[in-house]
Amino acid sequence: MKVRTISGLLVLCLVTTLISVNSLRAESNVKKAREELDEIREQKKEIKGDMKDVVKEMEEKQKKMDKIAQKIDQTNDKIYQVNKKLKTIQKRLEKKEERYKKRLRIMYQNGEMGHMSSLLAASSFSEFLSRFEMLRLIVKQDRHLVNEIVREKKVELKEKKKLDDLTKDWEKQAKEAEQAYEELQEVKQKNKVKLAEIQEEERIQEKEVRKMNLLALRNGTFEYPGGPFHWPGDSHRVTSSYGYRKHPVTGVYKMHTGIDTAGKAGAPIYAAADGVVIASRPSSGYGWIIMIDHGSKLTTLYAHMYPHTVRVRRGDYVERGQRIASIGSNGYSTGPHNHFEVRKNGKLQNPMNYLE
Repeated sequence: MKVRTISGLLVLCLVTTLISVNSLRAESNVKKAREELDEIREQKKEIKGDMKDVVKEMEEKQKKMDKIAQKIDQTNDKIYQVNKKLKTIQKRLEKKEERYKKRLRIMYQNGEMGHMSSLLAASSFSEFLSRFEMLRLIVKQDRHLVNEIVREKKVELKEKKKLDDLTKDWEKQAKEAEQAYEELQEVKQKNKVKLAEIQEEERIQEKEVRKMNLLALRNGTFEYPGGPFHWPGDSHRVTSSYGYRKHPVTGVYKMHTGIDTAGKAGAPIYAAADGVVIASRPSSGYGWIIMIDHGSKLTTLYAHMYPHTVRVRRGDYVERGQRIASIGSNGYSTGPHNHFEVRKNGKLQNPMNYLE
């Protein structure tokens, strides 16, 4: 009998040890899976940050390209004006060149003897001097015409060079900006592909973690560590206490299963403690509700949210003080407020006994 009792105790100890080991292993696996999910989310955050930087840089490049396009338009206007000026200069040059060529032809036809004959044909010394001065002025005017043509040519070449340099410079800048923009487009596309991949990886990991979280709850491996709850909202002002009251909408005297705290529409709702979301769904009279299991058969409920403000799904692991939704007035409600309930072993509790 004594031997049988000892054997029974040994078996019980062995079973207890195995359960404990399995529980620790399961808890370790859940923790590891959550950490992997956090890493994936961090990668997604980095990719989104990179994409934001790329988009910002692309916007800056686009602004630069727009400015360059504006400068090119302004340069084209200058080109038009310069071309008009060049045409005018060219016409003047052609006329002066023609006059100069004509004078050269006359001088060539008359030759040096022609000038000498003109001087010797003077009837007096005074007329000789007059004719000599006239010939000197003609030669001087010819030289002036040549110098003026040279100056006009220099102006023409200078304007052309300025125009060419200006055009080349803007074309170079436009090409560089366009190339940089195209490179950023490629980076953006690559990041887009990366984001899609990481989001799919996140979706798969989230699904797996939710399953593991719910399994941990069912197996009893998740326990509430103790201590007071975090207030479910920024306001600690209770507008309706736990207990019997006259319902503000129906007028029926009945049990108020939680507490209502003040808050504006859109203000944050926080998780009271670490736990796993066991419900995130619509509920008659309560609008949208969220229920969190904190382990040790302790659960909390949050109500009257609008679905678009809810940030968690069934199976999600949440931390104490984490924002899970926003205050609303969905369901049987007279205005925006935060309805908060606590249950222990499935039985309603006064939330004030748990809040810090």
